[in-house]
Amino acid sequence: MPLYLVRHSRVAASGLCYGQSDVPLAASFADEAAALKRQLVQTFGAQLPPVLCSPSARCVQLAQALDMRVNLDARLMELNFGAWEGKSWAELDGPEARHWGDHWQTVAPPHGESLAELISRVDECIAGFPAGDHLLITHAGPIRVLWHQFSGLTLEQAFACPVPHAKLIVL
Repeated sequence: MPLYLVRHSRVAASGLCYGQSDVPLAASFADEAAALKRQLVQTFGAQLPPVLCSPSARCVQLAQALDMRVNLDARLMELNFGAWEGKSWAELDGPEARHWGDHWQTVAPPHGESLAELISRVDECIAGFPAGDHLLITHAGPIRVLWHQFSGLTLEQAFACPVPHAKLIVL
């Protein structure tokens, strides 16, 4: 089953830990959406496969700019950073954040979600897919989980890979 993934457009939240928080889109949004639309037409023609979208505003706004009809699925949301949501990474620089950074595969941010929980909900989301192509509009975290699962990359390798904004990724 081919799986097509798109990360939301760039955001105007430099230096922030924003996970599941809604943040504004960057000024480059319209150009990114137009380029993605051309890429989707080139790949699919006029008939897109079923589209599942994270309910985060940055994903929904991209889908709306592309005139897509989507089904929203909260299991495609980014990692929940709990008490760290909306704070600057500089503000979070301390022993607790360094501990999480050193043990990101097993430790959750305070009142947040662990990597195992993210993996579990992404697995649950795609487990029931019928045969055929599927397009997901989501975030870097879920995309890296899927890279790990579909391409044989280790978690370290998958989470070290940059995930482009508003570009079609094929697994």
